[in-house]
Amino acid sequence: MALTPAIAQDTTPSIGSAATDQAAPADVNDVPDTQRILIIGDAMGGGMGAGLSRAIGDDPQYEVVNRFNEASALSRPDRYDWASSIPKIMDGKNFSVAVVLIGLNDRQDIRTDTASYGFNSPEWIAAYKANVDAVIDALLAQKVKVVWLGEPPMGDPAYDSDMQIVTALQKERAIAKGIKFVDLRAPFLGADGAYTDRGTDDAGIDRKFRESDGVTFFKMGNNRLGQIVLDAIKNGIDVPATEPALNPAVPVVEAPAVVDDAAGPVFVQEDQNGQVVLHSGGDIVASVATQTAAAASSNGVVTPASSTAEKMFTLGVSPTAPLGRFDDFTYTAPTKTE
Repeated sequence: MALTPAIAQDTTPSIGSAATDQAAPADVNDVPDTQRILIIGDAMGGGMGAGLSRAIGDDPQYEVVNRFNEASALSRPDRYDWASSIPKIMDGKNFSVAVVLIGLNDRQDIRTDTASYGFNSPEWIAAYKANVDAVIDALLAQKVKVVWLGEPPMGDPAYDSDMQIVTALQKERAIAKGIKFVDLRAPFLGADGAYTDRGTDDAGIDRKFRESDGVTFFKMGNNRLGQIVLDAIKNGIDVPATEPALNPAVPVVEAPAVVDDAAGPVFVQEDQNGQVVLHSGGDIVASVATQTAAAASSNGVVTPASSTAEKMFTLGVSPTAPLGRFDDFTYTAPTKTE
């Protein structure tokens, strides 16, 4: 199935649109103490940028410019080329920090004029690293500090595995280029090391951070993302920090030559409650389930030990039905008494 471009090659990324509630800030070039922070990325990057704006609040020390392209992917610069767009976006704007969060749409074929490379194939990996390098080089050429964020854990085990592959490659290039890399996996895993859609806010209150699709962050989750980024900026980003290794380790898995394009661009909108909601041509949740049902048992995907995901997708053991549900067969009829 041919991909239909979701956005023209030179279309400017969104600013102050669906994934962020902040309009373009006023020019603050005459305020030397203000750090202008540029956000670039996909739908999740836009949501994170909105959360960062809320975390900063009225602090005059920081100014956020949230530029994002919901459908963009580092694997598809033919659709939107961040590397060539960054100089135009940053021209004369006096940015001091750039924050990058992109990857949701990256498990697509990388296409050239003469070839197409399947996700995670050796050719795809080489080309993807080059695409990441191009973006980092474009940012460093603007003389700004760079904070690169890895992908948070995803609810679907196979999609999560793919995102770990993407993150591992991004982390490798970030460290090689001498920029700050921030792990978003550990902060959003449960105490047992498995995926969770919940977390604690700044007040220590347990909150639901994510939608049932296992991908989308609610407003509270975006706030947590933003706070993590703000902490990284405040703690200094001149020298890359030593980050924990991805857990679990993900093997390189050969992908088929053709990847279903339904897993491609993800689009975003914000509902009446301020929650960022993702959509795709075939709906991301259905796409993930369709593509990976067989792969989970055949392509070496690693799931957290003793997790529900391991029991279901690796061992084939269904979780016990809750007491009283229609498929709960533990019911015992009461004994009749005379």
